[in-house]
Amino acid sequence: MSLVLKLSNRLSSEISSRAAAALTTCRFVNNAFPALETTTRYLSTEAGVEDEDVEPDNKNDTAAPDFFNDNAFKSGTPSPWAVFDAWGASGDIHAPLSPQDHSKLTREAVRIEVDETTSSDTPSETEILTAYDQLLKSRSSVHFGYPYNLSYNHEELYNFMRYSINNLGDPFVPSNYGVHSRQFECAVIDFFSELFKADPEDIWGHVTTCGTEGNLHGILLARECHPDAILYSSRESHYSIFKAARYYRMDAKSIPTLPMGEIDYSLLERELAKNLDRPAIINVNIGTTVKGAVDNLDRILRVLQNLNIPRERYHIHCDGALFAMMMPFIDHAPDVSFKKPIDSISVSGHKMLGCPMPCGIALTRKEHVKKVEHRIDYLNSVDTTIIGSRNGESALYLWYSLRKKSVAGIKKDVLHCLETAKYLREQLSSIGIDCRLNDLSTTVVLERPLDDDFIKRWQLACEEDIAHVVVMPNITKSKIDQFVKELKESVEEHGRIKAQREGSPLTQLFCSSWGGAYEDVNDLKSDS
Repeated sequence: MSLVLKLSNRLSSEISSRAAAALTTCRFVNNAFPALETTTRYLSTEAGVEDEDVEPDNKNDTAAPDFFNDNAFKSGTPSPWAVFDAWGASGDIHAPLSPQDHSKLTREAVRIEVDETTSSDTPSETEILTAYDQLLKSRSSVHFGYPYNLSYNHEELYNFMRYSINNLGDPFVPSNYGVHSRQFECAVIDFFSELFKADPEDIWGHVTTCGTEGNLHGILLARECHPDAILYSSRESHYSIFKAARYYRMDAKSIPTLPMGEIDYSLLERELAKNLDRPAIINVNIGTTVKGAVDNLDRILRVLQNLNIPRERYHIHCDGALFAMMMPFIDHAPDVSFKKPIDSISVSGHKMLGCPMPCGIALTRKEHVKKVEHRIDYLNSVDTTIIGSRNGESALYLWYSLRKKSVAGIKKDVLHCLETAKYLREQLSSIGIDCRLNDLSTTVVLERPLDDDFIKRWQLACEEDIAHVVVMPNITKSKIDQFVKELKESVEEHGRIKAQREGSPLTQLFCSSWGGAYEDVNDLKSDS
């Protein structure tokens, strides 16, 4: 048999088997999206399945799995668009990758050859991608330490991955490039503008690649408005704030924090008082990275007022990566909005809302963005953003999520996260683990486990002698029960960590400023 014929037979066999495997998925997708029925018919032909087998039969088909059915524990969005279980969204925990599949994902296995020579034992692209898919499925199901909502379904948008959607230039100034999603980007900007109570005539925004880009853009505008200003931010701020200071060669002050993670307002006031001859740029954290602490915007404004610093001498940027997407949906939460004298805000889209690629939104006052605006004839638009070519898919995905989920759906997700975070804190406390939870937060801070394998399995974010779990819509009570069970077993085998130094993060968990009941409450009764 000729080599060509052998290869042809092998390829035909592989296509047939993989088409058959994909057929079940496509049958389900067809029920959700009838326009994709052609795909199923093609796959059935390739797999040798009779056409009548593919015809949808609503009477006999099994109902699509619902990832909100975790024993009624999850109170998140019962959204009609969430018709399948995104990996990591259900209570199921998938097995780790086998050593054989791991070997297909080594640096050597995925190497791209330059000289066209390929070893006979090199895995094929299909084998590599199959192993990679299994890896992502496994890792997503035990994703606890980082704030990403894995409960989403954007299958209706997959068709648009065929296009090179580029929102280059300003969102509000169309360019000559016609394959864009500006109309969707502007709709997203309008939504967030209304959410944060901005005057439509006074606000400007754009969809970003992530929260860091939003912070870099906000601090850049602040620097342009106040070239000789000092940047003030708490030492528990996201690293991108001080990265911005380095990039823009700004003087910056890292203000110590209170034990629960908020900026130390007295120290901030003292530092501002030392430098009244220079304008102030203040970053306000709407949820710190490790402890989920929310800086008190009103108290910071009172500090500025007490020092008689006029409005034209200060600039406030709000880093709201995760919690700015939550606070507007929490009853009686502090108001963070453009009704107050803030200048910009950055919010992540892939965190609370959920998106398969990192993205976000940056809002600022229109007068500030004018300071960086430049006309670009090549684009037939203006340059107002840090990035030139901008991912138009992100704007489309954010628009779709907001439309399908709706304000009511987002609020249900937020309430689910708050309730489930309290459940996690209670379960950890029940096995003797030191842990704390800030008000308005879904970040449960706990003592760092000693077992590094446990940390890696659950992908916990750690800082010195503490770790944290960020409770997102995809984290269910059943997963928490499994996490706590394994943590208890780990502690029994490896013991518990001790404070690494005086004043370490672990020692700060016991400070009364967090609130909570580490001591009994006295019951006082009046004499009858």
